[in-house]
Order: sequence, then structure tokens, then C-alpha cells
Amino acid sequence: MIAEILTPIVILILSVVLFGQTTQYNYLSAVFPRFVLGLLVILSVILLIRALVIFKKRGPSAARSISLKDFFYIFLVAILSFLWVYMMDWVLGFLLGSIVFGIVIFAILAGRSLKVNHFVLYSLGYCAIVFIFWYALGRLLHVPLPRGLFF
Repeated sequence: MIAEILTPIVILILSVVLFGQTTQYNYLSAVFPRFVLGLLVILSVILLIRALVIFKKRGPSAARSISLKDFFYIFLVAILSFLWVYMMDWVLGFLLGSIVFGIVIFAILAGRSLKVNHFVLYSLGYCAIVFIFWYALGRLLHVPLPRGLFF
């Protein structure tokens, strides 16, 4: 329960910090990041209000702390995310890097409860989504994406 309250607070703080960074951009370059950050602020406020309402209904006795195993998964996903950004820019490129690291992070977070056929189906769906983003951004809109050595 603490995690449901703590997560929107962290997202709000991160959004405010990143919104402050958009002041360096010109108006046209800052429109989309500010829109996304504003949307993120609105949704995280809604999530925070929802978590607080549920917390009041259940009471403080139902609150549980975050386990060490959960902290390990958070740390592992954060490290893999930074590694993904580094490898995407230098070695793998956007398409291959996003597919590889997305599936690895998905496999870690899904754990042993995920069946093989569901894993293959979700991985193929994820690959299709990444490919659509790559094609739409890189080919149709000519947004420069990290190329790396492969794509």
C-alpha cells in the first residue's frame, strides 16, 4: 500500500523536474514534452488520490512495506533501463535494443508464473509495437532514432 502512494509522488517530482528542463527549448520543441509531462502530472495526481482513498478505506493496518525482493526488482529494472539506453545508442540501435531489453525486463518481472506460450505471444506483440513505433517515427516522420551498429 505504501508503494501505491509513493509511486505517484515520485512520478510527480520527476515530472516537475523534467518540466523545468523544457524551459531551455524553443516553443515548438517544448510543446510535445510539456504535453506529455502535463498528462503525466494529471494521471499521477489521479493515481495518488485513488491510492489515498483506498488507504483511508482500508486503514493503516492494511499497509505493508516494500519487501527486499521488490527493491531488488526495482533496482534490476533501473539498471537494465540505463543499460538499454547506453546499448541502444552505441551498439544495438533503437529497434533491436528496444526489443531485446523489453523482452528481458518483461521476463524478469513476469517471473515463473508466466507460461511459455503466453510469453511468446506477449513477446511477439511487444515486437510488433516496437516495430510500429520504429516505422512510424523513423521512416514516416523522419525522427532521428539511435542507429547503433545494427539498425
